[in-house]
Amino acid sequence: MPGYKWMEHKGKRMFYMNLGTDNPEELKNVTSQIEQIFEKEPPKSILSLCDVTGITIKPEMVQILKDFTKHNEPYVKMTAILGVDGLRLIIFNSLLAFTRRKNLVLKPSREQALDWLISQG
Repeated sequence: MPGYKWMEHKGKRMFYMNLGTDNPEELKNVTSQIEQIFEKEPPKSILSLCDVTGITIKPEMVQILKDFTKHNEPYVKMTAILGVDGLRLIIFNSLLAFTRRKNLVLKPSREQALDWLISQG
């Protein structure tokens, strides 16, 4: 089930989002809510952890993710992404090409992702 929350890891504030869903409406709803939260933050200030484990790859879902990623670019300092494998890796690479984002990295585990984010900000 998609969701999000502010969290703290080793004294650093981060934003966690779970975007793992097979429902485009559910994904659109949660990304719209996150966009509103991000818009209230200073530019390039957000460290975020994004878990896409279990997301279904459909054209509509890919477009939602592209729009979401592009919208958040001004607010995000760095994002670590979990759950990218197989076909999701191909989609991730196309997402990077579309958005030209350089501040998105793949990490194999939550702990590695959180520790990497701490080192970034």
